[in-house]
Amino acid sequence: MATIFVRTVIIYAVLLVAVRAMGKRQVGELEVSELIITFLLSELAVLPLSNVNAPITHGIIPVVLLISAEVIFSFLTSRCPKLRRILLGKPSIIIKKGVLDERELARLRISAAELMSELRLKGIASPEEVEYAIIEDNGQLSVFKKAKYSPLTPVDAGVKSAERGIAHFVISDGAISEDALADAGIGKDSLYKILKENGAAVEDVYLMSVDDGGGVFIIKKR
Repeated sequence: MATIFVRTVIIYAVLLVAVRAMGKRQVGELEVSELIITFLLSELAVLPLSNVNAPITHGIIPVVLLISAEVIFSFLTSRCPKLRRILLGKPSIIIKKGVLDERELARLRISAAELMSELRLKGIASPEEVEYAIIEDNGQLSVFKKAKYSPLTPVDAGVKSAERGIAHFVISDGAISEDALADAGIGKDSLYKILKENGAAVEDVYLMSVDDGGGVFIIKKR
């Protein structure tokens, strides 16, 4: 029992380092090579756990080799566009200047129903609204609407607007995030001052964010 526990902890630690080495991608954004590596890692991790008589190195060494190969492969494809195009393909334009490319859809084996499903997930009711639709090399669909269907922006209206940047969650469930405070560019004294102005204490706050423009958003605990 103790052997299985120790092996599980070791394999978990190795896989954690391995996945971190692959980068911060979501599953749907994985390249083909990364997806294959992910499947192989899950299979290799099971070997030393299911057979306690097999050396644990039989699981660790292949994992290290696969991740090393993936890192080298990623480096080479990032430095050589031609190699990346050969091995990973290139983006496919399926709607260009409002015109649907049926041949490209057929080549990609995407039906009209599947395309409509993806467009609906993007908040688009009809292909008529689309100027460009591109299947990226990771399989994701990028969509750009026609100007007449796009939301009006401050630039379109000739209005100047201040950049608010992103929201930094400085307090989460009553705990202060030092990293978020640093990213927001404020100190604890400023944080306590903001809380006082809003009639709250750190322990009373469920969620608090401060954006780059100084905007504050607070949700108090119930």
